[in-house]
Amino acid sequence: MLRLLAMLVAAIAAFGGSYGAYAAVQAVGPDDRTNDFGYGDAATTSPGGGDLYESKNFALVIAALKRELGPDGRIAYMTLERSEASATARVGDREVRVEVDASGRSQSSVGETARPAALLPVSRLEAGAIDKIVRGSQRQSRSLVERLTLQGNTREWSVDMDGGEPDSYTANLDGGGLRLPGEPNPEPIGASPDSLLQTENLAKVIAAARKEAPADARVKDFDIRPDRVSFTLDAGGRELELDYGYDAQLTSRDLRAKSGAPTASVSWEAVDPEAPARMIRSASKLLRVKDLGDVQYVLISLPSTPGEGKPSLSMYFTEGHDPGYVLADLHGRKLTWPGRT
Repeated sequence: MLRLLAMLVAAIAAFGGSYGAYAAVQAVGPDDRTNDFGYGDAATTSPGGGDLYESKNFALVIAALKRELGPDGRIAYMTLERSEASATARVGDREVRVEVDASGRSQSSVGETARPAALLPVSRLEAGAIDKIVRGSQRQSRSLVERLTLQGNTREWSVDMDGGEPDSYTANLDGGGLRLPGEPNPEPIGASPDSLLQTENLAKVIAAARKEAPADARVKDFDIRPDRVSFTLDAGGRELELDYGYDAQLTSRDLRAKSGAPTASVSWEAVDPEAPARMIRSASKLLRVKDLGDVQYVLISLPSTPGEGKPSLSMYFTEGHDPGYVLADLHGRKLTWPGRT
């Protein structure tokens, strides 16, 4: 009898606890999921209407990326559709994946250690670029944009159309320069603020490469372009190749065995960041070139064997210029070209 009574008391207590918990839930209400990524109609509908292909709504994506990645976040790749966006980015040395819905709600996950790459700072994204791209491409193709993708290393947008002709385009980071893939950029990047032909930017690349290389390394070759720079170095008994992208970001490092006969080289002090600017200033006075926007790349030319001849620079212009290239000393002075009298 006493045992039965104890069981009855326990059952009443358990029931009372369950009822109390139920009553508490009812009093508080269900969880508020208003701000949860991907929840409800807000996942596919932007506030105030429209979609992410409008600058006012793309601004929500930018805000979400800044929130998830912080002030030092950089983007490797981003895909933008009408109701969602996703980005692969880097914070510190870690890869971060970010997803954003139509209302700007987001979630992120941290992945493995990121590989070297030229990335785009989130702060460089411009909401107004989307309106330019969408308006221009839809007007030309007479169809809707299906997908936009942004490459951090080139800082260019790719546009895929939903039918129509042409069915794809390329655009600059700010939305300008809309063109077919493979066409020349109507807004050349050689003279842009980010261009690695610019003295200040090239100086940062040279400083980064000197820091990365052994102290006794000498320069055997280099290739300077608006969006990338590569150095081939004599590093003792080995050869080191360093590649850089925008903002002096190291994109690859390759240390390999040295092969072949000895070749000429120059010291780091001979690599002058002002040389391209000097060359184009002289060329603009003597030839029909305007500015660094007319430049494709600058190369160093060294004697085939050490001690024979002097090193020089070759600056190659974009298609249509005559002459197609000019020569100068390592500081960009004493400009000349083939056939000059």
